[in-house]
Amino acid sequence: MPDRSYFAIRALALATRGAVLHRWGLEALHEGRFETAAVMFEAAARRYRRELAVEPIARVRVHQLMAQVLSGAEPALAAERSIEVERRLCQLDRIESLAAPHELVDAQSLLGNWLDAGTELEGNQAENMPLSRAA
Repeated sequence: MPDRSYFAIRALALATRGAVLHRWGLEALHEGRFETAAVMFEAAARRYRRELAVEPIARVRVHQLMAQVLSGAEPALAAERSIEVERRLCQLDRIESLAAPHELVDAQSLLGNWLDAGTELEGNQAENMPLSRAA
């Protein structure tokens, strides 16, 4: 049986603008809802692809990597993904801030700082965070 999130991603990507999906992903990430953020970011990337929006695809892919690191779900890959986030930030001019209201900021301003933003996530982080990260 196919994964339900696959169908949700495809349906959202067809029915909603990429920028809206991206914003929803950022809001979910800010609230510590990592699985929801992952689904929203993937749907946004698919929609951006349909819209032929190259720079927004690059920005959402950086946010996906940030979410993977901040979730703590795969600690063995955190260092590698963190370096990749930094590398990609160097290639962007602007990116949406992790802090609400998620305005576009100079991408260079997040270099070395985006991990700190993860410690400021809203919501009940302890419930959303894997035990390996919560300890």
